[in-house]
Amino acid sequence: MKSLKNISLGSWIIIISFLVIFSVSYFRAFDNYELLFYDLRFRLRPSQKVSPKIVLIEISDDALKRLGTWPIPREFHAALVDVLKEYKAKSIVFDIIFSDRGALSLHDEYLSRSIQKAENVYLPLAFGINRAKTGGYKPLEAASIDAGVFKDFSDYAKGMGHINSPPDSDGKRRKVPLFIKYKDGLVPHLALKVACDFLGLNSNNAEFKKGILTIDKKLSLPVSSNASLLVNYPDVWEKSFKHLSFLSILQAYTDVQQGLRPAIDLSEIKDAICIIGLTASGTSDFKPTPLDNIYPMVGLQASVLNSILTQKFIREAPDFLNTLINISIFILCLFICLKFIPLKSFLGSLGLGLGYFILSFSAFIFCGLWTDLFFPLFIIVFTYAGSTLYRVIKEIRKRELIEKELEIAHKIQDSFLPQKIKECPGLNLACFFKPAKFVAGDLYDVVPLSENKMGVFIGDVSGKGVPASLIMAQTVSLFRVFATNLDNPAEVLTKLNTELSRVLKGRFVTALYLIIDMDSHLMTASCAGHSPIAFYDSKADEVIEFLPDSGPPLGVVGSLEYSSFERVLNDKDKFLLYTDGLTEARDKKGAEFELEPAKRLLFENRGSCAEVILNIIKDKLFQFSKGLSQHDDITLILLEVGAEKPAGDSVN
Repeated sequence: MKSLKNISLGSWIIIISFLVIFSVSYFRAFDNYELLFYDLRFRLRPSQKVSPKIVLIEISDDALKRLGTWPIPREFHAALVDVLKEYKAKSIVFDIIFSDRGALSLHDEYLSRSIQKAENVYLPLAFGINRAKTGGYKPLEAASIDAGVFKDFSDYAKGMGHINSPPDSDGKRRKVPLFIKYKDGLVPHLALKVACDFLGLNSNNAEFKKGILTIDKKLSLPVSSNASLLVNYPDVWEKSFKHLSFLSILQAYTDVQQGLRPAIDLSEIKDAICIIGLTASGTSDFKPTPLDNIYPMVGLQASVLNSILTQKFIREAPDFLNTLINISIFILCLFICLKFIPLKSFLGSLGLGLGYFILSFSAFIFCGLWTDLFFPLFIIVFTYAGSTLYRVIKEIRKRELIEKELEIAHKIQDSFLPQKIKECPGLNLACFFKPAKFVAGDLYDVVPLSENKMGVFIGDVSGKGVPASLIMAQTVSLFRVFATNLDNPAEVLTKLNTELSRVLKGRFVTALYLIIDMDSHLMTASCAGHSPIAFYDSKADEVIEFLPDSGPPLGVVGSLEYSSFERVLNDKDKFLLYTDGLTEARDKKGAEFELEPAKRLLFENRGSCAEVILNIIKDKLFQFSKGLSQHDDITLILLEVGAEKPAGDSVN
C-alpha cells in the first residue's frame, strides 16, 4: 500500500490513460467515427484499376421510359441473354431476383429456354439473417429465404449466390458476407461464385480461419467479422467499370440484323462478365456507400468481383495492431508534450498527427490496410490538451506557492520601511510607496535625528523584483546604522557606497539623503545619481528642479567621497522627492509622464497641505497610465516647511 501511495498524480494519470486507451481499442468504442475516416480515405485516394472483363448492363431510365412498365417483361431479359450468348459473353450475371412466376408464363418459358441455352447465367437470391447468431469470424446464418429463384430458372442456371449486404450502423454498405450458412450448406455471395467459376475454382471448398478465407487452397481472401469482405469500390459510380445500356444492346443487335451500323460495338461483350442490374432512378436498388450516397447495388457486385479478379483487397487491421498503434501514438505524443516547451510540443503533436495521417492514408492506398485513424488523432489531441492542462495546473500551483512566498517577502520588505513617522515640529511629510510587483527595488526611510532634526532618505535599486528587493533591504539596514552615527549626508552615502560596492555585482543604487534642521531652517543633502528635487520656492513663488553636486550611484565605484550641499528653507517651501517610477510611467501610446506635470500640480496646489498635493499628483499619474500595468516601482515623498499640521503616517 505504501508503494501505491508513493505514486505521483502524473503517474496515476498516465496509468489510467493507458487503461482507457487499451479498453477503447479493444471494445472498439469509436468504430462509428472510424467509419467516417474510412470513407474519407476512399474519397481522397485516386481511382483504382478495374478489370476490363467486367461490363455493367444498366436497366436505366431510358429502358423504363421506352418500355413503359416495371418489372420489364421477361421476354426482353430472354432476348438480352440470347444476344450475350451469341456474342460469347463469358458469364451473364443477373442482379435482379426472379423469385416467382412472371406476368406471362410464355415469357417465363422464353427466359427459361434462354438460360438453358446460354449455360453461363448466374442468378441471385436473398436471405433473412438470424440476428441472434451474428459476430465472430464464422459465416452468418440464414433464418429463411426472403427472395429465392423461380424453379424454372434455377434448374438451368450455372450458379446462384446471395446478394445480402448488411448495412453498417450508418446505413452504408461497406462489406458483404462471402458465405451465408443456410440449413446444412454454405451459399456463396453471387460475385464470389462468379469469380470462382471464372478462375476455375470450386467455391464449395472453403476453409475459414481468423482473418482469412481460403477457397480451393488457391484463392485467399481477407475477411473481417462474419466472414465478410470489405468492398473495394474503385471509384464513384459514373467513373467505374464499363457501362452499357440494356436497350442499347438490344437495339444494336437489331441494327446488325438489319444491316445497319450499330451505335455500340457488340464485340466488347466477348469473354466479358456481364452484370445486369437496375440503375433507373426511383427504384429500390440504390444504397449509400463510402463514395456515393446513392449507389446502384449492381456496382457493389462488380466491385467485389473486381477485387477478386485484380487481387486488390482492403484488409482490416487486427485489433492487436490497432491497440499497439494507439498506445504507441500515446507514448510518442506524451514524450513530445512533456519533453518540449509548449510551442514545440504543439508543433511536434501537429507533426505527429499529420505524419500518422499520411502513413495511415498511404497504407490504405498502397497496401489496402485499414487502420484506426480517428482514435489515434483523438489521442494526440487529448494528450496534448491534457498535458497542457497538467502543465497549466502545475504552473498555477507553482505560481501560487511563489506568490505566497512573495507575499511573505512583501510583508518582510514592508517591515524595512518606516511604519510610523515621528512628528517633527514645523515639518509636514507625506509618503506614497507602490511596488510594480510583489516586492520592490525602491526604498525610503525617515529617521528622527533629534527633536527638531529629521533625515529623509530615498533610493532606487536598478532592476525590479526579488533581487532588487534583497538589495533594498540590505541598503536600508546599512543606512540606518550609518545615519544614527553620522550627521553629514555625504559621509552616510560614502559609507554606504563602500559597503555596497563589495556586494553589488553589475547592479547599483541611486540615492538621495536629506537632513532637515528646523531650528536653523537648513537643509543639508547629498545625492548619488538620483533624480533632482522638484522644489517649490515660496519666496520666489516658483517650482524649480534642484540638485547640485550629484555623485555616481552607490555601488559603481568603491573608493569615492560624496559631497553635500546646503539650502536655507523658508516657510511654505515644498519639495517633492521621487523615483523614476513617476517620470517613466507610460500611457497607451508609449509617452512618458515625465516631471513637468508633477511640477505644475505642485505649483497649482501650493496652498494645500502635503498630503492633499501628494494625492493629486498620485491620482493624475494613475489616470495617465490607466489600463496599463505599472511599469516600475513608485515612491513619492512630499515635504512642507513651516506647516501648521504636524507630520503623520505615510500615505498609501
